[in-house]
Amino acid sequence: MVKYQFTRGRDVDLKEEQERTLSTPTLPANLILKSMFLTFDILYGRARTLPKVKVLEILARYPYWAWEWGGYLRLSRAYSSSKYGTVQDNELPLRHIEMGRDLQDNEQWHLMLVEDIMRQKGLKQGWFRMSLMPRLLAFTYYCLTRIMYRVRPSWSFSMNAAFESHAEHEYMKMSKEHPEWDDELLDSHYFKFYPRQKTLGDLMRRIALDERDHMYDSLEELERLKNGGGGQRIKREASS
Repeated sequence: MVKYQFTRGRDVDLKEEQERTLSTPTLPANLILKSMFLTFDILYGRARTLPKVKVLEILARYPYWAWEWGGYLRLSRAYSSSKYGTVQDNELPLRHIEMGRDLQDNEQWHLMLVEDIMRQKGLKQGWFRMSLMPRLLAFTYYCLTRIMYRVRPSWSFSMNAAFESHAEHEYMKMSKEHPEWDDELLDSHYFKFYPRQKTLGDLMRRIALDERDHMYDSLEELERLKNGGGGQRIKREASS
């Protein structure tokens, strides 16, 4: 398995990592993601803005919820069987439950921090673009990821890796486009739950690196599935 250079839990040079991101291409998006990104541009404009980031973060949690929920369903099916479950049967759903919990919590703090910054800046949130449409997009995205996970989990992990790659590059580009953010000091209640960053520029870079780590998590799991890791139960269900 390829070893990825995760940044979580490490003290890194955020600006150096920004240049590293901008010097690498995004992962190719499938038709679903291309349609989603086009919809974003139509609804919220092509410019990179904090409201657009907020909507991305609303959607970003749903694949992880799908993995967690899907893992619990797998355990329920296994323990509702007339046969006793094995450690090997449990390995995969437990791993997906843990991944789902940890990563959706991280996305949750991104969402709350971004909205708190929007509130502090006095940005208005219209009902159609910031209430109705995010709910419709989130419901659609959740259904798609649940179906993908149920039919062939590798599809869900592959699509999520491309989604997170897109988010990583968008946030790094955004911080590059706003050099004034490096002088904009931050404070928020939600820094009780998320590593405190001094400036808005650093916060956007740190969030971008979280998205890179999430991409790596998805790619690692994709490799495990393709190599049969924890996977006899998944193979049976995918072919049924």
